[in-house]
Amino acid sequence: MGTRWIIEGNIDQRWPVNTRGNVGEVFPEVITALGYHLGVVPAEKAWRDAYAELGIQSPGDFAGDDPVIIGLYGGYCYLNLSYLRMMGVRAPGSSAEAIDVTFFGEGNPPPYVARKGDKSLRSSLRILRTVLKALGTKKLPDIVADSFQRAAAFEALRPDLDAPDAELLDYMYAFPEAFAPLFGNHMQTTAVAGIVSGILVDACAAAGQPGLVTHLVGASGDVHSARYATDLYEIAKVIRGQPTVMEAFDDGVDGLLERTGADPAAADFHSMFHSFLDTHGHRGPNDWELSARTWDNTPTLALTALDRMRVADHDLSPVDRLVDDDERRRAAAETVRPHLNFMDKGNFDKALRALPFWSQAREATRDRAVRVMLPVKQVYRELVRRSIERGGSAGPIEVALLDPVSELPHYLKDPSTMAGMLSDRSALRDRFAAVEPPFFIASQDEVPTIEELESVAASVAPTVAATSGAVLTGDAGASGVARGRARVIQDPADGAALEPGDVLVAPITDPAWTPLFLPAAAVVVNVGALMSHAVIVARELAIPCVIALEGATDLIPDGALVEVDGTAGTVTLIEA
Repeated sequence: MGTRWIIEGNIDQRWPVNTRGNVGEVFPEVITALGYHLGVVPAEKAWRDAYAELGIQSPGDFAGDDPVIIGLYGGYCYLNLSYLRMMGVRAPGSSAEAIDVTFFGEGNPPPYVARKGDKSLRSSLRILRTVLKALGTKKLPDIVADSFQRAAAFEALRPDLDAPDAELLDYMYAFPEAFAPLFGNHMQTTAVAGIVSGILVDACAAAGQPGLVTHLVGASGDVHSARYATDLYEIAKVIRGQPTVMEAFDDGVDGLLERTGADPAAADFHSMFHSFLDTHGHRGPNDWELSARTWDNTPTLALTALDRMRVADHDLSPVDRLVDDDERRRAAAETVRPHLNFMDKGNFDKALRALPFWSQAREATRDRAVRVMLPVKQVYRELVRRSIERGGSAGPIEVALLDPVSELPHYLKDPSTMAGMLSDRSALRDRFAAVEPPFFIASQDEVPTIEELESVAASVAPTVAATSGAVLTGDAGASGVARGRARVIQDPADGAALEPGDVLVAPITDPAWTPLFLPAAAVVVNVGALMSHAVIVARELAIPCVIALEGATDLIPDGALVEVDGTAGTVTLIEA
């Protein structure tokens, strides 16, 4: 038998199709034992509770408590496509296909095949009640305020970082109970936003112009995840007015805060940047993972984005670029509306009015679900720091490969006793991280071993880059057309290569990347769907965006002159 990851899930035979779609954006890397036990397990329960509350879940859907919606196979997180389609199957007027477009978008998923038990009159009636209430929304839902209150309450309980190991561990162990309701809030707003936006998707399809949905969705206004970029831009404008700070950035972002600490001219920059970290420091790449980098523990990630903004020779504020947004939405609505029947027209108009509130709510509840992780990440990194003082050599990612309850406390007492095991697990993690997991898994037999993944990787021929004149087609993400030099970036920490006006070509669209969106002329990503988190942000920042362009980071040569059409979902190589 081949070598498998240290934790593996079991495929539920009733809900067999699992996908990396969508979850590949928020869990792009190999998951750790820490992230799984303290994060994924309570998230699964919260997700089920949220769907039960909304009426999507039907009694008898799940046979046990083991994670099904959020699976773990071959080292990576998967979402259960079979089950999530029930949101469309059971919601009146929706469909499994609408859910695919809204949340997954890419990968040519296996077609939905109806089975006994999928439809549920009880669920449909409860969902109908939820939808009618959602379509009548005229303000930000109360669930957002609840999320802010819960996150702040748990953060206030964090012990001082000089507290004993046992006290810090107890705080970590209290995290799942605090996290679950916040994640449940996020799942509720995500589901409702998906159903409401699905009405617009179906309407555009009925009109024969699916691309118009990008105009209809447009900018929602005051989306929480867009504030990172706009707040950083305000700091960038201050930096531009301070020659010595500009010179410090010219010398690189490593050690920049220390180098400018004694410069009186840098006082405003320091004040604003630390305020930014206080407000947004919980975000970063792979930010659902408890061992991951954040802007709080790795501020160079945010400084890199500032570095790109400060050298822009034009105003990066999205206000001017959004000036035509309402007119585009109105024109698109007038194009679509004649193709709808009387009942659908009414729901279409209500969805247009309600979606901005649910888009805002979705991003706000997501932000608070990540925010509640910040104090746990701080506590965890302090424990890792202490383990290094006691002779350990493993960093946060490696230590996170230990079971947080049965193994971590023993490691903290004497790191040497588990050094060999951690070395073996770290080596295994590196092997899984070096290969691409299958996009779909539909049976237990398809869960790959690392040997099978490495064999597949060795047999795949390198992708040949596209040539001048090629038109690459993905999905529409955010409307608009822009030209620029393609800059292929694999990690937001490497964003220094992005010049203002370049087209950012990236593997994912996690919100942690969004500060790099603002100086970019357009964004192209390998994965994504209509309701991808950062696609929503791209619309807020008025950045043309093409999503689900499979292999974009390999197909588009770095430095090529490209034209991005975010409405058509195409990238044309003008000069490769």
